[in-house]
Amino acid sequence: MGLRPILLAFLLLLPVPAVAWPDRPIQLLVGFAPGGNIDIAARLATPFLERHLGGAAITVVNRPGAGGAIMLAEAAAARPDGHLLAFVSFPALVTALHDSAPRYTLGSFAYVGLLTDEPYTLFVGGATPYRSLAELVAAARARPEEITIAGAGAGGAPQLALQQLEQAAGIRFTWVPMQGAAQALTLVQGGHAAGAVSTVSLTVKQHQEGQVRILGLMDAARWARTPDIPTFREQSFAVEAGSARGFALPAGTPEPILRRFEAAIRRTAEDPGFQAQAARDYLIVRHMDQAAMTAFVQAQDRHYGALWRRSPWR
Repeated sequence: MGLRPILLAFLLLLPVPAVAWPDRPIQLLVGFAPGGNIDIAARLATPFLERHLGGAAITVVNRPGAGGAIMLAEAAAARPDGHLLAFVSFPALVTALHDSAPRYTLGSFAYVGLLTDEPYTLFVGGATPYRSLAELVAAARARPEEITIAGAGAGGAPQLALQQLEQAAGIRFTWVPMQGAAQALTLVQGGHAAGAVSTVSLTVKQHQEGQVRILGLMDAARWARTPDIPTFREQSFAVEAGSARGFALPAGTPEPILRRFEAAIRRTAEDPGFQAQAARDYLIVRHMDQAAMTAFVQAQDRHYGALWRRSPWR
């Protein structure tokens, strides 16, 4: 046997070095337009995720449309190699499974960590005559479907939150779907819609500055940072709704990569720098690990599936 075959045989016995991950920038998909509450939360978390992933580069990519379903379909079909991450929101991810036929299922993703959770608000323009939720409800009762309320998506979580009020009060508004919460806010500020539904983080600054007027918080109790804003329950309407957000990877992503993301999300939630910036922007941090988030997603699906069967949303 010559020297070359012996050398070749020796080289074949050597361990093959593993390819470093990530070997290119990671895309973080956001299913709504730039400037909205979900986009803001994603961009706030990104530099902390990069740090806690050991310096990985992450690029935020907006894929607005269909209440986030366009982005979710893209994420579900992506190669499960850890280079595409989705910033998902609830209940939007699960509601689409019941009122439409999206190109993903609950099992299309690995849910690696919840990061924030905050209640919705119903707010109106500063120039509108409505000073309380009771006044808005009375006007809607007197003029069915004449008062326009905007929000992100059609049939998504903000519209479902408004429908809870409609059902509780026996009234009807006209819903104006937008690609993102920031667009809905702009519509209200410009006087083109009477009001909108969005999370407290997007609206509280404008409320404090008098640009818009928050009529109620869709939560069980008042928030300590906004003690002047009453809950819907205080105003005789049993409505609670909000938006929880976290991270998902395509199903089939290797376990070591899932563990890396899970740890980085936990460290981001615990990072004093992130917590300070979240507090500045009125984001409410609520972390869940992969197991807890997966159970949360399944519970959301059961809850909204039962609601759909009982009373399909329009």
